[in-house]
This record gives sequence, C-alpha cells and structure tokens, in this order.
Amino acid sequence: MKVPFFRLRLTSVEEQEVAKVLKSGWITTGPAAQKFEEKVKNLSGAKHAVAVSSGTAGLHLALTALGIGRGDEVITTPYTMVATIEAILYTGAKPVFVDIDPETLNINPALIEKKITFRTKAILPVDIAGYPCDYDAIMKISRKHKLPIITDAAHSLGAVFQGKPIGSISDLTVFSFYSTKNITTGEGGMVVTNSHRLADKVRHLSLHGMTSSGWKRYSGGGWRYDITELGFKYNLPDLSAALGLGQVRRFPDLQQRRMEIALQYILGLKDHLDYFELPYFGRESSHAWHLFIIKLNPKRWKIGRDRLIEELEKEGIGCGVHFIPIYKFTHFQKTLRLNQSAFPQTENEFTRVISLPFYPDLKDREIRYVCHVLAQVAKKFGR
Repeated sequence: MKVPFFRLRLTSVEEQEVAKVLKSGWITTGPAAQKFEEKVKNLSGAKHAVAVSSGTAGLHLALTALGIGRGDEVITTPYTMVATIEAILYTGAKPVFVDIDPETLNINPALIEKKITFRTKAILPVDIAGYPCDYDAIMKISRKHKLPIITDAAHSLGAVFQGKPIGSISDLTVFSFYSTKNITTGEGGMVVTNSHRLADKVRHLSLHGMTSSGWKRYSGGGWRYDITELGFKYNLPDLSAALGLGQVRRFPDLQQRRMEIALQYILGLKDHLDYFELPYFGRESSHAWHLFIIKLNPKRWKIGRDRLIEELEKEGIGCGVHFIPIYKFTHFQKTLRLNQSAFPQTENEFTRVISLPFYPDLKDREIRYVCHVLAQVAKKFGR
C-alpha cells in the first residue's frame, strides 16, 4: 500500500513510560493504571474512571453495574461495531434497534421513544467516527422515562457536546484504547462516570468481585480478601496503562494533527462535492475525528461503493467501511431475526460510506495523493 488505511507510530515518550513499568517489577494492575485513570478522568470531565481490558469489557461492566440482565431491553443502534451488541447480549438482555440520522450516522433520537417498553432498562447511543450524538434530545427522553444512558464513546475521546466533554454527560461512558483509537494501550478501555457508586461497582466487578486487588495485597494491604459477587477478569495491566500514559502526554498534539488532516481532506475534496459528501460537523459539538467518512452520491456514479474501494486499492490506497450493520451478520440474522427494511436510513448510508486513511502519522503528500486519486476515479467513473 502506498497509503495504508492505518499506520501506528509510537515514540520515545511511550517507550519511557513502558520502561518505567518494566523496571518497577510490577506489570499487572497497579500504580500506572491508577495514574492512567486520573489522566483520562481529567480529559473526559468525569468524576471517576476505571481502567479495563477493552471497550467491550467496559460496556459489559457498565450494563452489569446497572443491574441489566435477562428479560431486559437496551435501546441502541444497528450501525455500530459488533462489540456494542455483544456486550448487551452478554448480560442476557435484548438489544432493541433504532434507525440512524443519515446526516450524522448516529442514533436518531426522534425514534427512540417509540421503542421504549416496560422492559427497557437503558439507552446505549454510539458516537460514530467521533462526532457526539444529540445528547440534549436523548437526555430529555432519559429523564422522562427514568432510563440511564450508557455512551459507547469508543470513537469520541476528546469530543465535546454543547461545551461538555464526552464522558461528563451520560450516566456511564465507555472509551476504547484499541490500537487504531485516538489513544491506544494496544488493547484496553475505560469506564467513566460521575457516580461514585457505579464506579465502585464497575471496579469491583472488573477483578473477580474481589474485595482487595493484587496491588493492595502485595504492597502491604494484607493477604486476606473476600469474593462478594460473581465478577470478571477485565482489569487493565500497568504494562498497557504505561503505553496509554505516553499517549495521553501526546494527546493534544495527536488531536491537533487529526484536525489538520480533516481540514486538508475537506479542502482537497471541496471541488468534487457533486460526487462525495463530507463528514457532518455542527456548531453544537466538537468532533474527535477518529474516522474520516465520506459518502458517495450514487446519482453521480456509474459504479458502486465496493467497486470504488477496489479502484482505490489498485492505486495503493487502503480504505474501510464503518460500519457493516448488525443485521447483515450471519449470527445475528439467526438469533435476533432482524428485518433490514426496518432500518432504511442505516441501509442507505451503509451502501455509500467509505472511511479514508486517517491517523496522525498520515503525511501531507499522502493526503494530497488520496484526494488526487479520488478526483481521477470520479472523472473516470462519474456521470
């Protein structure tokens, strides 16, 4: 690939933090994880943060901490990574799907209330590509029906809605630190909340339901502990947290670069808006710019999205599609029996979205090359 879809570049900043942990002799959950929690808590504006082994684990813990289980329903979107839905199913609850806003690709709040039943126990919106959902509208529904909100913020660390950082709005917010995310720990996640009770519950559940962690016991807290409820093995080790600490130190620069790249794409494609629709971003929110998703105008193309991706790959440009709707996967077709006709906006947007290469290490010349190839392909296959 001349321009791969993703490329990660780590620096001496991350190496220094990881080296500290290696030299300390303690590599599982301990002081580095605690420090990382403080850093992310401050970034998100939340009062409490719990580091976990993945964003998926964080969603599972958040749902479990709210007591959601078999027979319950959780309202969410079919336009998301499978992890969102798997976390709901892990609890025994049923995901109930709401179609999306075609402009933002986020859940459409206007459709949520129609899906609420006596079994509904939470609303789980997803900030697609890093752009916040309409939390003003979702919060009104939440308050009216006394339903907690769990935000899947895998894409939106650093985003802001109406002056409030993502992480400070919902009852529970879950970040992902997978290798492609705006901050990475390799694998990892974080649950943030303003509730001391929920934070304690999540932390307790994240390590087997134990009353004392290994770090507390081995650093002088005594050997005794109890298991007070069935928990999970979802803790984040210090070795991973150290990588995150280095990333947090670089986060302002990484985010600035993401914004610069987004602007270069916008300027580079502005003369071809008959063929491509650029990502939505409004005044009410600031975008975290995790992904840069363009949409094809099908009326202006002789070829479809899949063929366009093939043409880009021929020129050495890697692309992605975010996301394949949940109802298209074999397992969920069998188990959830979803009808795609119930989600016309999701289906329509899926057929025309392309995620372009987008990461801080992307070079200006690579951005120009991607824009140039897109223009050439539009010239060749456009109507």
